[in-house]
Amino acid sequence: MNRKLLRLQIFACGTLGAGLIGEWAVSRYAAQQLEQQLAAREQVAFEAEQLPTIAATPASVDSYNDIVERPIFIEGRRPIAEAKTNDAGQNSDTSQIDDWSLIGVYDKGGKLVALFSKRNEARKFLKIGEEQSISGWQLKQILADRVILQQAGQEKPVLLRKPRPQLKPAPGKPAPRPAPAPANVNARPIEPAPNEIPETLNDN
Repeated sequence: MNRKLLRLQIFACGTLGAGLIGEWAVSRYAAQQLEQQLAAREQVAFEAEQLPTIAATPASVDSYNDIVERPIFIEGRRPIAEAKTNDAGQNSDTSQIDDWSLIGVYDKGGKLVALFSKRNEARKFLKIGEEQSISGWQLKQILADRVILQQAGQEKPVLLRKPRPQLKPAPGKPAPRPAPAPANVNARPIEPAPNEIPETLNDN
């Protein structure tokens, strides 16, 4: 009985050993094949492809002026009609100068241009330069933060309108709760119906 068990153990060990040797031989062969493939790739000369050349033409000054004339925050970004110096009577409408607000100052071809918007009309804009008129006032000087208007020897500064800052709630501070509705003082209590009889509780 012991001899049969010993033979069985020897056979099992031999089978496992043969399997390990075969697995080692297969892995060794795969490693050699991989080394040969890597060596063959290194021998191939690498040639970089030449990138295509793009002939970029320099943009003209007129294209830059076209971009500047299209305001970013105006719907449609259409160019605003520029006021003419000899048409001062057409630009001086019956409205007051206070109806116009200065919303921008920018450089166009080396000259400063002021951009105005009509307060009562959402889509009415006007851009003028120095010595041009708006609502009967002549623009004498354009500065970075304001413009100087003149009419009949009287000067009037118009400041550049700044965007309104957005208020953010303080961190950790809860939002305010709505106030409760006031109580109705004139309300009357509800009286029970005459046919209703209150129930009595009997502790039995």
